[in-house]
Amino acid sequence: MKYQKLVFVLFLCLNSFVFAQSDQDSIPPFTKNGISKPSIVSTNPFGIFISRLNHNFKLKASKRTELSINLESGNVWGPNVKTYIPSNESDRNGLIGIPWYSRQFFFDGDTQDAQSFEIETDGVIKGLRVDLTIPIAKNQELVVGLRAFMLTNGKFPFSIFTNDKFIEFFHENIAGGSDPFDRKVFGLDKASINYTDRNGRRLNVGNGDFLTAGIETHYYYYPKIWNDKKIYLNFGGHLGTNLSKYNMSMDIGLSAAGVKQFDLNDRNFILFGLGTNILRKNALDLQSDNLDFGTNDFIGSLETNVEYTFLSQGKTYHSFGLNFYVQTSLHKKEEDEYNVYIRDDEAFNSWGHGTRHLYKNNNYWTFVYTFTRKISTSIYIQQDFTVNNNPDLQTGVSVKFGI
Repeated sequence: MKYQKLVFVLFLCLNSFVFAQSDQDSIPPFTKNGISKPSIVSTNPFGIFISRLNHNFKLKASKRTELSINLESGNVWGPNVKTYIPSNESDRNGLIGIPWYSRQFFFDGDTQDAQSFEIETDGVIKGLRVDLTIPIAKNQELVVGLRAFMLTNGKFPFSIFTNDKFIEFFHENIAGGSDPFDRKVFGLDKASINYTDRNGRRLNVGNGDFLTAGIETHYYYYPKIWNDKKIYLNFGGHLGTNLSKYNMSMDIGLSAAGVKQFDLNDRNFILFGLGTNILRKNALDLQSDNLDFGTNDFIGSLETNVEYTFLSQGKTYHSFGLNFYVQTSLHKKEEDEYNVYIRDDEAFNSWGHGTRHLYKNNNYWTFVYTFTRKISTSIYIQQDFTVNNNPDLQTGVSVKFGI
């Protein structure tokens, strides 16, 4: 609890300082530059241990040094599931075609040769991201970032919309029905992530425990090719260093993105962005006992973003963005054809999603509102409609300003 209070108080102090200074001449002007989007990468319980990439939809390189601070909160849930991966070809062929939820009745993990892993997730993952953008040339910039995460039980008031009680209230009264994921069966407002990988290495964390941290370096180049047509491109190279005791490694990646601007009049415009990237996770292992957070070495993602912006009489930009993000699966999909999933005795509703969807593409929708004057402030809400191992609900707030 003391860690949650510390983060909460620090952010309130930061907001108070920033907004108290917003009308002071000492704050350098901050100009809206492309789609106003904070980091919307989900607090996926496996994904936070690697350097997943946030797409860049700026129109040009920053002219001055900028600081961005993001706080995020995502509710993760999945009852205990043990998964067997049969080693023998004959066992695999015998399970193909059997519905995934019935395979446990046709396989004996004690006598048949197989690898296995086990996972259960419960709680609200809190994330802090700090990015410093440094111009290094007219069309180039360097972004140095820090990310850190911890697990909490999500109790009010530290998690207003992402706590278990609010989510189950929404399910029961608006959409989903009564306890569609068995949260109430196992108890609300608890926090634990327990994972044993196929090599027998373990992760066990509880409420208030620090999860992982990392340092990220991003280089962006903005070529002036079709700027006269209001089409803006950028290309990026990325290096991420994961500093968790569970995965100490370095990831490398490449990205490309484009933005098209449609002017409605001198105070209203629409921006459409499309971005893609690829990441080689664990390109370099910095320790020999890293946990296995996915059998796919390469992770790719695609993101589309549409934003409407109007400039008010007070010379403030108000932006409303809708974003769709899709990422390739963390595990190789072919295993899902013959894997054996063992249900927890107390789980009945959607019990296999947290494990089985590690083999499915990852996607979610995000709505972002941003107002920009001397400071750019964003708030967002994110929903995983396909229940594919992302937070059931994630929210975030971000401030960005020149220094």
